[in-house]
Amino acid sequence: MQDLYATINDFISREWIGPSEESARAFATNHDIDEKTVRRIKGWKDASYQITIYTLEKICTARDLTLEEFFKLIKR
Repeated sequence: MQDLYATINDFISREWIGPSEESARAFATNHDIDEKTVRRIKGWKDASYQITIYTLEKICTARDLTLEEFFKLIKR
């Protein structure tokens, strides 16, 4: 299961959030999630963050994706 969390967090961090702190703030605002959650997603390697389905659904909804489409994107 940890592998799945790692895949999800890595994809979101790499493909959607980006490296800068400013992009993390913008991502949080644009996806209606807390900036602390974005920092957890970005820092998943250090803390093994387990994203919730609720948070993942909020991110996908903001990007006009279903959860099914998201999992196809990450090939899971």
